[in-house]
Amino acid sequence: MAAPEHTEKFLLGQKMAVEFLGNDLVDDLRKKDKANIFTKTLMEYTLENTLSSYARPGLTFRERNLINIAIFIALNREDELRINLLSAQHNGLSKDEICETLRHAMLYTGMAAGRDALLLASEILGD
Repeated sequence: MAAPEHTEKFLLGQKMAVEFLGNDLVDDLRKKDKANIFTKTLMEYTLENTLSSYARPGLTFRERNLINIAIFIALNREDELRINLLSAQHNGLSKDEICETLRHAMLYTGMAAGRDALLLASEILGD
């Protein structure tokens, strides 16, 4: 049985994943993935429908990263927040900018969500 051909959006999503996340983070995420029908479906959907849209004009990777961080704090999505905190420095964000984004998001998401985000950032990016 031949391997399925990937769509243009899938290939664009792969390219954007490497550019947005960096090679090291993409490799780490691939290593952690269990190869099965569920993770394959998730990967295809994410590349085709999410990361391919990062090629759109209007926002830089830095801006997309800041927006993602705030959204994932509000949604209480630790795994996605972790990925975006890891990619933030790759996209040129300083620790000060990341910290201020977390603090600002806390104004609107509440103390508990902000606390969790700051502690996660400390774990990942702390000195």
